[in-house]
Amino acid sequence: MSNEKVTQDRVCHILKTQLYYMADNENQDTYEPLQLKWVSPINSPQGMLSVLKNAIFLLNYVQRNNCNEATIDEIIENDIRPIVRELRDEFDFFIAGTIMAMCSSVDDFSNSDELMGLVKEITGKFICLLEVAVEYVDSENNNDANSDDLEWEIDTSTLVIGMIIKNYKELCAILNEEAKTGKAKQLQLKNWKRYFDWEKDGQKFIIVDIYDTPLPKEDLRRKGNNSIYKNYIELILLQYLSKQKGYRKTFTKRNWLELLGMINSKYGKEPKIKLKQLDYTITDQEITLFYIRSNKKLERVLHDALSNLQREKLIIVEYETVIVALDENGKEYRFIASDYQKKKILQTERYILKNVMQYQNMFYVYIKNKSNEFYNMVNEKLNELYGWKYTYKQIKIIYDQPNILEAIPSKEIMLQKEILNSKIVEFLNDNAKKVYEKKEKEYDDALDEYLSDWIGDKEYLRNRVKVPNTWKYPKTYIEAQRILTDELIRIGHNNIVFIPDKLLTAAEESNEFLAWMA
Repeated sequence: MSNEKVTQDRVCHILKTQLYYMADNENQDTYEPLQLKWVSPINSPQGMLSVLKNAIFLLNYVQRNNCNEATIDEIIENDIRPIVRELRDEFDFFIAGTIMAMCSSVDDFSNSDELMGLVKEITGKFICLLEVAVEYVDSENNNDANSDDLEWEIDTSTLVIGMIIKNYKELCAILNEEAKTGKAKQLQLKNWKRYFDWEKDGQKFIIVDIYDTPLPKEDLRRKGNNSIYKNYIELILLQYLSKQKGYRKTFTKRNWLELLGMINSKYGKEPKIKLKQLDYTITDQEITLFYIRSNKKLERVLHDALSNLQREKLIIVEYETVIVALDENGKEYRFIASDYQKKKILQTERYILKNVMQYQNMFYVYIKNKSNEFYNMVNEKLNELYGWKYTYKQIKIIYDQPNILEAIPSKEIMLQKEILNSKIVEFLNDNAKKVYEKKEKEYDDALDEYLSDWIGDKEYLRNRVKVPNTWKYPKTYIEAQRILTDELIRIGHNNIVFIPDKLLTAAEESNEFLAWMA
């Protein structure tokens, strides 16, 4: 692929991604050329400035006119792409990054003067960071032979949940990372998983989660951040089953989540109009992104807990599909779907997804807030073809009560130990951060005093001058201390933890349980 093709795709993709978030697909206005003003040559400072000004104009235009995705596509292809294809690769990358940074900072694109001021601020910080990076790379040149084994900090500020990135190379460009091959690429992808999560659709990367803080480096001897939550769920489930009659319980996944205290009664049921009244920051998009993120995490924790109890031979877990139909009197009746009936349901879901809604992946349905529309169409088609009213999934748990009662005391003791251990780990990691920040401040104060008699740009000098006879902690200090704390203090996943007795008495105390966990 030529450099021209790569560069024209990058700016256009960033703009199209942001514009799609603002798109109103109910609006069917026809495309009209925008008559944008460009300055030639496009690779000059004035030309690149015109690209940014036109990008701001376009963001405001789409927002103001509620353009649909089809109109956005025509604007990109006819008004933007023919010009930006001439941008040099490094200029195109910088402009695309600036647009992403600007869009992540504001929601209203009507004030062009204010936005150009923001562009100036972003540009200044970017240049300063480049100077620091050059110095850092120069100081690390001796370690190049081992560079593939290092796990660098990843800047995810330009990523957005729901963002669709067309391939690996473009994701590398967005993250300002070098594209790799073979084992080095696998190590790079593994490191990215600490900072954000994605789903693959062919070569496309769909961003499904961005972590506030990086996950610890994976260690197969430990269970990771979900361990303590999984163990809470295990103990609550065992206590619930110990008080039930019989040997099996069946609920939908959502009902199990509520019963175990992982969600409250409003989850998935509260109307969006009520949620948006909570605060001006709550929008349809925020609600959709919340459910995409939380559903994934809740399902993972529940699955880990059930799988672990099943491995200990305390329960058997069976996932069932239920079909609801009407008898000759119009009364509903339910039955468990056979494998052949499940195949029919799968065929129908695939038909609606690909042929009717024209998506390749269910994530597109969720991110575009069309899950209700999807399942309504699936149910209508199933009713048309087979006379079924609707279907749903449920989880059946089979258990032996004497074994459940025997397992509870040891689980409680192990859980108590892990909670104490978790608090100690949290304290040590927090302490390491405070020590580092204190030392950084002491060094910065010493540097300010040292530079007080210097002439020149103080901010420029700060990145190049070292204070004599003064030492500062390396940038790796916090991460190194965290690794050592994990290795020498944190209890592995074979030593489980505890939850206070008042939180274990009944599943009805779910709100209190969630509040305690937060």
